[in-house]
Formats: sequence, C-alpha cells, structure tokens
Amino acid sequence: MTVDRKDFLRFLIKPSGEIVLIMPHEEEFSAEQIRDQVAGYPELICETCDGFLLFRDRDASTKGLPLNPLATSVYIKYARRPCPVNGLVFLAHPDHVAPYWRRKLHTDTKYWGRVA
Repeated sequence: MTVDRKDFLRFLIKPSGEIVLIMPHEEEFSAEQIRDQVAGYPELICETCDGFLLFRDRDASTKGLPLNPLATSVYIKYARRPCPVNGLVFLAHPDHVAPYWRRKLHTDTKYWGRVA
C-alpha cells in the first residue's frame, strides 16, 4: 500500500494542543469550509518550508479567544514574527485549498514579511 503524505496533512490545531484530521467535502476546501474550521473570517498567516498553509480567524485575538501555543510556535518559526496566535488554526496542504490563497499570501507578504 502506498500512502501519499499530502492526503493526511489537513489538520485543525486547537488551543488545547489537540490536533484533529480534517477531510474536505470535495477535492479542495472551499472558503466556507476554511471559515468553519477557524470559526471566523479566515486569514492565511504563513506558509511552511514544505508549502503547507496556516489559517486562523482574523479576529481571534480581539474576540478574546485562548492562545494556541502549538500554532504560535509554527507561526513564529515560518513567519519570523514573534506574535501569538489565538483560537482554532487550520493547516492544509496547498493542493487542498484554492490557488487564490497562495496568490493572496504572496501578494500580502509585502505587508507582513516573507514567510517561506
């Protein structure tokens, strides 16, 4: 049996440290599905060196959501920006999200730094 690792790398990272495997309804996650995973307006905050995308609720800190230590450590490592990440965070292989998000990431990097 051959296993492709990108088939398994779609996770919800909870503030408690729990990691949950998430499956898309279709081949890729829709904007609504990503919104549902982060429980708010999705914001793409970084890309790992392997190309995986990290999403959070844009308003998580203003909503007073709890700190997500695991997601913060990933964010700091790849975004090189010492900033806490709050709330639910979604990590996905780029093949499972719309190309729009990668374009947006690379367009927005001039505002918050290069991330890969």
